[in-house]
Amino acid sequence: METIILAGGKSSRMGQNKALMQVGGRRVIDRLIAEFEPVSKKIIVIANNVKTYKNLNVRVLEDEAAFRGQGPLAGIYTGLHTAGNGPCLIVACDMPFASAKRGCQLIDLLKKNDRDAVILRDSERIHPLFGAYNARIAEVAKAALEEGKRSVKALLDRIDAEYMIVDDGTLDIWNMNTMEDYIKAGELAKGSEKNDM
Repeated sequence: METIILAGGKSSRMGQNKALMQVGGRRVIDRLIAEFEPVSKKIIVIANNVKTYKNLNVRVLEDEAAFRGQGPLAGIYTGLHTAGNGPCLIVACDMPFASAKRGCQLIDLLKKNDRDAVILRDSERIHPLFGAYNARIAEVAKAALEEGKRSVKALLDRIDAEYMIVDDGTLDIWNMNTMEDYIKAGELAKGSEKNDM
């Protein structure tokens, strides 16, 4: 599998780039690369500004020019198009606790059931920014973007997606969007480090 990390850029709610914020002593982007590199054929980072990530030892790309600045769906399209074929894991940089174990479960289900995507769902909503996607759907994502549909749900409505149910509060789907979330991420990181000992 290939892992595609959606690094985006400056968050309007957070006021800064979430990928570069430190959680548990490491930048979120570094946490995600370290987590997924052992299980990935290659890692692709999709970012608004490639120069920001020039020191990473992975491939870093901007969104396709026609869709630059159009949100996560543009990043998903760019990543899947670049991967070309086969299973890909999409992980957003605001999910600092996404795990390789869960990612491999998603990929295994994608391959076993020959789905276009396998997405996490809890009792409240779907979490499409940590999911397994088959690169064959890149053109479907492109068509949605060309029609002005920018939500990931617009893509999911057009493909054969399966949903993996997870418990509410599962760390894999926990995301950080505000400074309050960032403070909580530090607390969660300390708690998970204690549990690893």
